[in-house]
Amino acid sequence: MKLKYFFVVFLFPLWALAQHNNEFLKQTIIVKVKQQYRSICSPNEIKNTSFRNYSATIGVTKIELIFPHHKPENKENLVDLSLIYQLTYTAQKDEQEVANKLSRINIFSYVEPYVIPHLTYTPNDSIILADTTKIWHLKMINAFTAWDITKGDTNITVGITDMGWDNTHPDLVGNAKKNYNDPINGLDDDGDSYVDNFIGWDLGNNDNDAQQETSSHGTHVSGLAAAVTDNGKGVASIGFNTKFMPIKIANSAGILTQAYQGVVYAADHGCFIINCSWGSTTPGQFQKDVIDYAILNKGCLVVGACGNNSNDILFYPAAYDGVLTVAASDEADLKAGFSNFGYYVDITSPGNNIWSTIGGSDYGYNGGTSMATPIVSGAAGLVKAMHPSYTNQQVAALLRATAFDMNPLNPTFVDELGNGRLDVANALTAVSPQFIELTSKSITDKNDNLFVGNDTLRITGTFTNYLAPINGLIVTLSSSSPYVSIIDATTSIPNLNTMESFVHGADPFLVQVLNGVPFNEQVLFKAEISNGIYTVNEYFYVSLNPDYINLAENQIQTTITSKGKIGFNDVNNSIGSGFSFNGEPMLYEAGLMVGINTSQVSDCVRGTSGQEVDFSSLENVSYNPPYVSSLDLIGKMNDSNADSTLNISIQQKSYAYASFPNDKYVIVNYLIKNEGSTTINNLYAGIFADWDISNSMTNKAGYDATRKMGFVRSIDADSLYAAIKVLTSGLAINYSFDNISGGAGGIDISNGFDKAEKYTTLSSNRFLAGLPLGQDVAHVVSTGGYTLNPTDTVYVAFALIGGTSLSDIQNSADHAQSTYDNIIGIDEIVNEQNFSLYPNPTSNWVTVKAEFEIEKIEVRNVLGEIIITSKNHQVNLESLTNGIYFVEVYANQSKYI
Repeated sequence: MKLKYFFVVFLFPLWALAQHNNEFLKQTIIVKVKQQYRSICSPNEIKNTSFRNYSATIGVTKIELIFPHHKPENKENLVDLSLIYQLTYTAQKDEQEVANKLSRINIFSYVEPYVIPHLTYTPNDSIILADTTKIWHLKMINAFTAWDITKGDTNITVGITDMGWDNTHPDLVGNAKKNYNDPINGLDDDGDSYVDNFIGWDLGNNDNDAQQETSSHGTHVSGLAAAVTDNGKGVASIGFNTKFMPIKIANSAGILTQAYQGVVYAADHGCFIINCSWGSTTPGQFQKDVIDYAILNKGCLVVGACGNNSNDILFYPAAYDGVLTVAASDEADLKAGFSNFGYYVDITSPGNNIWSTIGGSDYGYNGGTSMATPIVSGAAGLVKAMHPSYTNQQVAALLRATAFDMNPLNPTFVDELGNGRLDVANALTAVSPQFIELTSKSITDKNDNLFVGNDTLRITGTFTNYLAPINGLIVTLSSSSPYVSIIDATTSIPNLNTMESFVHGADPFLVQVLNGVPFNEQVLFKAEISNGIYTVNEYFYVSLNPDYINLAENQIQTTITSKGKIGFNDVNNSIGSGFSFNGEPMLYEAGLMVGINTSQVSDCVRGTSGQEVDFSSLENVSYNPPYVSSLDLIGKMNDSNADSTLNISIQQKSYAYASFPNDKYVIVNYLIKNEGSTTINNLYAGIFADWDISNSMTNKAGYDATRKMGFVRSIDADSLYAAIKVLTSGLAINYSFDNISGGAGGIDISNGFDKAEKYTTLSSNRFLAGLPLGQDVAHVVSTGGYTLNPTDTVYVAFALIGGTSLSDIQNSADHAQSTYDNIIGIDEIVNEQNFSLYPNPTSNWVTVKAEFEIEKIEVRNVLGEIIITSKNHQVNLESLTNGIYFVEVYANQSKYI
């Protein structure tokens, strides 16, 4: 019942990152180099000028491959870990800021702060309970019956990635996995690059002694999964004969600095099951790469704790696809009070007041999803022993299929505790158990895939049967959301054999999006899969009514929002395409500013503390056919969120052209209206942009007065250029910042950007920054001095330009100006009454009847893409799906729509 988040294609985060800075390893960053740049990589160096230059500015003291002994992986759908580096630096700079800066260098697939997960247990060692309660968890999961069927297999190993273990504990030593190929003799006998890793490894201190240092957590977890059982002492473990491998992922201070490296070590050293009784609410691509490597490349079953905060916030690695996610229950089969929950949970296991091994060869109680997880891991060992041919996902499926239904006892958490509480005896004795899962899906509206009011969504899924053959299944889709109406809620699944999949593309679910849906609304859907005897529920989210659109019609890629921001849609500048030219990221932050004096400026850029959010959307940004350019966008906002509103509304239009010579810029046009009852004087409007080109610490800013264009470049030899040009007539202003402490004589925005400073930059000039050797720079390009009487309007427009040289952006600026001069009114578009279409609507052929000689006919979809070109009066539309299309007729150097 893993909950998967499915977002429409316009979601393109640079990297997903929750704001939990206490979870980051200080002054440490992870980068993954793109495959095509492998030749510039060595174990302790990345030979790239921009990277070296920026590294020097932040004082990088160490860079090294995280997995130096991994060879390149080129097979499709498998993960390559061989180009992932960890770097440390000395500058007192925020890890997220450094990651954002580095991500602008095009050689990296991703750049992320180094996330430090935490343990998922609640200590309760002081609780004194009667001896009869010490094995309650084993009774609850029917372990004693299970052991009559199998006691496990010593060839199956659970990798315990944790705080280490008590390597003298009499209940653990016998079941610790021994590596007889590398006995302790000071040599790397097995050639795995780990010397004397006879029993596990200490990744935190990089030695062969995984002895616990600061906590008994790992010892407690190890005992639950695989303590020596039936030896007349201590505790019994569900895994019985199953072995465990102690893999210490903490440093000497108890910080889990090597958590995900521990997962890779376990996967590389033969652990079929990998136990992760730890995690974080902060996801990352590095983490996902590691988990996918273990699951897909190595076929491991990763078992993850879902956390102890009693909420449904996604917890990682448990929330990654393919991980068997575990919640905790108590002695009454109720959700343990501390346990997290959610539709992404797969199974629940006892986790409250659990007796197990601790340090000093002793025993004690602990509770948490940390304890529930190894109980599931040990049970998975028994299932694998019983079914040695089962894959990782089949083992997980059998545990889930045979779990005890907890819904009646937990009505507040229906389907949010997975398939139920672990019942290992049931898993081992079930006859022809069945389990089917929704493993992927496709969602489209057969139009622009923005999923707004009146759209009809077509949802198709892939259903995979992991266990015994199954037949007669009907899938029924439902949602309690008031913003959708399900038109076609059912589909049938044919008979499926073991490990067989089916896609119901011929009979999709149909869902209508209703009017009034809020921006970025996450709608939960439930898919009930049942044949009357077998039933399982799957859940997934769909994002509706987005308030931003990624624009990528030419060599520029950027994001247009509904609230004035450019490039990114959130205050952290992480959600969106940024601004890139030919795939080269160049932008840290950009947005619109409008002001009338030093105390009244409405904007959406950085302020004195965090980002301002003065603009509020009135009309969501959307496509605006028929198109003037290859792709037109339109939206409307006002400044109602401002502390001191200007009482203005702003209609925003954006234009992008696909063909040379107009393929290196995007036009943004703002129609500003005075909605108040008093006259507005001295109004200025402009765009603030903090560009990071190549090495951001060697950027320079300049101004081309002839073209009313401010620009930024790097002093690096291979630098690109980014520019903002004023397109409307009248005054043009450019203010350039040195983004350093003191501002180098200009306004200092390194310590905040207040309203007075913003109005100064909107209304006065500073043409240069970054002299003489380059610096982190930004600029404001603006126009103004306008007076607006009530209901008056004024156009202000800008071209956002990318290029390879000054002459290149100058050439684009000239073409942008020429293009813009023709936009208002669009002289080339002639009234559609000069020609007609019939039949309209049509399902096959359409005939164009005109009063002139037709030179060419183009048919465009609502995205503005040309899908048919013809020189005949009749056009065959049989290949098109149902929808709205636009016909453009060319004749006499004019275009008719």
